[in-house]
Order: sequence, then structure tokens, then C-alpha cells
Amino acid sequence: MSGWTPTTLARVDHAYDRSSSSGGSRFEAYISARENELDEDERTDRAYFTAWAWHIATPMVMSPGYVEIRPDLSITFDRDEDGDPVVKVVVPLPHRVLDRERRPGYEVGDWETPYGRGETYPQLWRPSFVKRTAVLASATVLVPARDWDLPVPSGRAAQLVADAQLAVETAVRLINEYAGPQIADLLGE
Repeated sequence: MSGWTPTTLARVDHAYDRSSSSGGSRFEAYISARENELDEDERTDRAYFTAWAWHIATPMVMSPGYVEIRPDLSITFDRDEDGDPVVKVVVPLPHRVLDRERRPGYEVGDWETPYGRGETYPQLWRPSFVKRTAVLASATVLVPARDWDLPVPSGRAAQLVADAQLAVETAVRLINEYAGPQIADLLGE
């Protein structure tokens, strides 16, 4: 699937989710199987619940994920020390996006794109063979989501899957809306 833009950082892949399931939805099966991970109060805490659903919807739990993340990024949805929602976007920074004054003044290795050559947003990898010093720069962007209009889950077992789908879909929309322009600006797009 293509269609990534400078501000589209994540998207929900409904079609793959349904077509890859023997009955309904892969995401539904994953959520149902992990329902016992939630305590009673966590079922109605919008920040905790969204972080829980996001964790399930993305690789490492679901692979490929119910949520697709742009190949050049890593995105996690979590909570800060106060329990408020926060989004963490890790952006590898190839030397070419750094100001000339910030680039290493000597020959060094950089992020590589062994797969996805020619893609607009390829996944970047550390060098496979380190034959010289490599400088792998990245930025971690923390976006507070406390004021985001995240849905409050119902807390009812019968609504668990629907609540998780809504939480993840809302998180994707808000990440693109709020973090998307910030990442595009960081990358000079």
C-alpha cells in the first residue's frame, strides 16, 4: 500500500485485517485474546486503554499491524508519569537532512536503505557491515496528547473490540493531525 505523505505517519489497514482473518478481524481476535490484561479501572481510562490497544495494534504484537506506521518512523502511544497520554515518534535523520554545520566533517557511515530504494519514506537500517565509524542520528519527538479528544471506553466486555477499534482509529487520526506537521517540519518537507 502506498500513499504516505509528509503528514501521514500512521493509518489503519482495515482491508488487510479482514482479508487475513478466517472469521472477521485479526485485530478483534488479538484484542479478545488479551482482554484479561486489563484491570477494571483500566477499561475506562482513555489514556491507558488507548495505549493498550495501540500496543496490540502495532508490531511487535501484530505483524503486520492493524495500524501501519510509515516505514521511516517508529511510533508508540504511551502515558507519562502523571498518567497523561503521550505519543513518541522516533525519526532517523540521515546526514543529508542535517544542516551542513551539523554534519560530520569526515567520512562516516550513515543509515542505509537496503530495501525500499526509490520509496519516498523507506525504512532506514543501521549499516550491516561496520567498516568505518558510523554516525546514526535520530530525533525523538514527544507529543503530549492530554488535550486530545480520545474516546472514553465503555468498560463493558461486549464493547471491548469496538472500543479498541475506536481508540486506535482516533489515535491514528490525531497523530497525523498533531504530530504529522511537526515531523514534516523536522524533515524539512
